[in-house]
Amino acid sequence: MLVGVGAVLVAAFALQLVGYRHGGHTSLSDLPRVFRSRGVGPTALPYIDRPIEYPVLAGVLLYAASLVWASPLGVLVVTALLASWACAVVTVLLARRFGTRAWRWVLAVPLLLYAFQNWDVFAITALVVGVLAYERVRDGLAGAAFGVGAAVKLFPAAAVVPLAARRWAQGDRRGAGRLVGAAAAAFVAVNLPVLLANPAGWWWPFSFQSRRDTTWGSAWFYLFRLGRVPVHGLAGAHVANLVSAVALAAGLLWCAHVTVRRQLTPFAATAIAVTVFVLCNKVYSPTYDVWLVVVFVMVPLARRLWLTFCAVDLAVFVTVYGYFESVVPRSTVVAILPVLVVVRTAVLLTVIRRSACDVETPRVALRRPARVAER
Repeated sequence: MLVGVGAVLVAAFALQLVGYRHGGHTSLSDLPRVFRSRGVGPTALPYIDRPIEYPVLAGVLLYAASLVWASPLGVLVVTALLASWACAVVTVLLARRFGTRAWRWVLAVPLLLYAFQNWDVFAITALVVGVLAYERVRDGLAGAAFGVGAAVKLFPAAAVVPLAARRWAQGDRRGAGRLVGAAAAAFVAVNLPVLLANPAGWWWPFSFQSRRDTTWGSAWFYLFRLGRVPVHGLAGAHVANLVSAVALAAGLLWCAHVTVRRQLTPFAATAIAVTVFVLCNKVYSPTYDVWLVVVFVMVPLARRLWLTFCAVDLAVFVTVYGYFESVVPRSTVVAILPVLVVVRTAVLLTVIRRSACDVETPRVALRRPARVAER
C-alpha cells in the first residue's frame, strides 16, 4: 500500500507541475496563489503582517514552507513533501486497522487530484489519529488530535460532538470531559498566540468566509434559487450563514442522537459527522472530497458507492478546472454541474444512511466449553 500511495502521489505532483505556469500565477494548487496574493514570507508573518483566509495552523504551515523555500514553486514542493509523509502515515494507520479496505484511500481519485491542492491531508491525518485513539479509549489524545486538525481545517471538530455524546451515554463522563477539554485546549493553544498578537488578523479568516456567497457547487445554491432566496451579495451571504449554521447544528445533534440510540461504532459516528459538515457548508470546493475518502475506509460501505463517488469527483474536476482553463465553456458547466451536484448529494446522503447502520457488535463473554464425560 505504501508503494501504491507513493505512485499516486508522484502522479499527483506531476499533475500539479502540468498546471503550474507563469511563475505560479496559474496553478491547480491553491498554495502558489495564496503565497503570491497574500505575500506571506520569512519577513511577513501570516495574520500578523498579512491577512490569510485559512485557519491559523494552515497559515503556519505556509509560513514554515516559505522559510525553507520562499517562492511559489518552493512552498508547493515543501508542502507536497510534508503532505506525502502525512499520506503515508494515514495509509499505515488505515491498513493496520481496516486491512484491504485501506486501498480505497490509496487508489481514490480525490487523493490523486487534491493531495497537494491545499493543507487538507494534515487535517485528515489528525482526524484518523483522533478516531483511532478514541477507539482505544485514549480520549485526551483523541481530543488533542481533533483540536489540532480543526486548527488546520475546521471539519475534524465535527467528530467531537457525537463521540463525546457516545462516551457520556456509556457512563464515562470523565472520558467525555477529557475528549472535549483536550480538543478545546489544543485548538486554543494553536490560536491564542495569534489572537493575542493581532485580534483583527486572527478574526479575518472568519470574516472573509462569512462574506462569501453560496457557491454554485453547493446544493444550497440550487435550493436557494428554487426558493427565490438571494444567493449573491451581502443579503445572500447573511442568509446562507444562518441556514448553514442552523443546518450544521441540527445535523450534528441528530448525529449524536443516532450514535447513542443505535450504539454506532466511533468510525460510523465520525463518518456521519464529517459528511454532515460537508453537506451543510454553504461553500463547496472540489477539494472537500478528499476529506471524505477515509469515510469509505472506516465504514464498510459498498464498493459501488465508492466508485460512484470517485467518478463524480473526477467529473467535477474536469468540469470546474476545465472551465478555469477555458477548455470547457460556461454553457457546459451550467448544464452539467447541477446534475453532478445532485448525484454527489445523493451519494453523501447514502453514506449517512448506511453509516447509521454500522452498529457496535455486542461483546459476548467467552465461556470455557464443558468437559464431556468419557464413556
